[in-house]
Amino acid sequence: MRTILFLINGFGIENKDSYSVYNAELMPNFEKLINRYIFSSVESNLHSVYEGYRNMSLEINELYNYHIFNRELANNNLFNNDVYNNIVNELNTREKAHLFCFVDTSPSIVDNLKEYLKKINPNHDKKIFLHLVLTPTNYEDYPMILEVLSKINIDLNEYATIGLVLGLEYLLNSNPLVELNFLLKMLITEVGEKWQSFKQKLDVSYGTKKAPSSVKPFVVNNGFSLGNNDLCLIWNYDNIDISNYINGIKNINYNDKTNNIVFYSLFPVTYEKPIPYMLNYETSPISLSQNMKGLSFKTLVLTQADTVTGINYYLNGLSNNNNTDITYIAIDNCQYDTTTLLNILNSYKQDFVIMNYDISSSQTIEELKDQLSKIDAVLGSICTYMETNSLSLIISSLYKINKNLNNDSGEICHVFYSKSPLIYVNNFASKKDYLINEGKTNDLFRLCYKTINKDYPGGTILIKKNFLYRMIYK
Repeated sequence: MRTILFLINGFGIENKDSYSVYNAELMPNFEKLINRYIFSSVESNLHSVYEGYRNMSLEINELYNYHIFNRELANNNLFNNDVYNNIVNELNTREKAHLFCFVDTSPSIVDNLKEYLKKINPNHDKKIFLHLVLTPTNYEDYPMILEVLSKINIDLNEYATIGLVLGLEYLLNSNPLVELNFLLKMLITEVGEKWQSFKQKLDVSYGTKKAPSSVKPFVVNNGFSLGNNDLCLIWNYDNIDISNYINGIKNINYNDKTNNIVFYSLFPVTYEKPIPYMLNYETSPISLSQNMKGLSFKTLVLTQADTVTGINYYLNGLSNNNNTDITYIAIDNCQYDTTTLLNILNSYKQDFVIMNYDISSSQTIEELKDQLSKIDAVLGSICTYMETNSLSLIISSLYKINKNLNNDSGEICHVFYSKSPLIYVNNFASKKDYLINEGKTNDLFRLCYKTINKDYPGGTILIKKNFLYRMIYK
């Protein structure tokens, strides 16, 4: 059955302490659907549309490259490659090693690092410093980041010492030259803001809602001064271009000493010259594109132009290749034009349609209400189209906003949601006979697969009520 997944990203079920935005007058079509069709919720701790598509398509909550590391470790391949052997040999001739560790909210990095450090520093006699690079862009991630940092500090203390903590922005090519030079100077002189308790420092950043990726570099422990004969290992799980930063280190002038600093990386990084790496990127065996092959359907994605590349990467299982079975149409100029949208749906006959909306750009309460009202009008037209053409419609959100917005009176209003809504609109699965268990974001695609093709072998949160249940809850 042709199925439309209608996403209102950022939207959710209001927390009891949230400023109240939603009401039946603002979104009458949404309210009607809640009352008429199967309504449930989705638990989501995600903070961006791309995390949502990764979770739905790949069915994972963290970067796929953590899985690659663990698999290679389990298969005894991690420590049997030339790059690893070169690093071990280099450590015997180098004064210090610097691991620039890209940290997100996943505790997997701690286990990965521990296995690696145990291997390269079994006698705890090598000077190894960890410089922790915070990658998340949402300030809500601080509690989880602090858990990861605390675990690094406790579990890895016997193998390595934390030197610096900094936001990813300070390594990126887009970072102003003056800030890059500031960071390079800190690496050499160890002079800078010092916080032995990174919790206190990050609590301040959390309070000011500064993105973790924007945290100004600060010193945790001294002794890490970057020497001319040191080794730098970029402990990355994603491909990133930090060419300016690498060149900055390579161009450090040590006066009468030659700069012999060498670089390695965990996964490939973008640089003008190849940097030896231990593990390579792979595509995921689980993705929307793989399920499309197995279930024989094609997909149409209606979204904003600047999201196409990121969404395509995850729907294709971590590949940027063009998949002829997935069609993208940018709707920036017609996202609220129901006539145009319905013409698109009539012209393109794919079995699976994703309509991608996002409310996170709202800067005021009135902007947010205006967006929701316009989206609701589109939703009403789509619902009528669905009923006329005997389609299925699934309405949800990949993540929930948590932000302060000003109202018309200039008051600051905190808008945050507890869960994402899930409405299942299908005339063949009535509210009387079916229910949907509360699920997670990755259950959305599974529900779509089952609706498109009943032979989908995976599990689904759509449950047929038994006789006893209907008797008790009728």
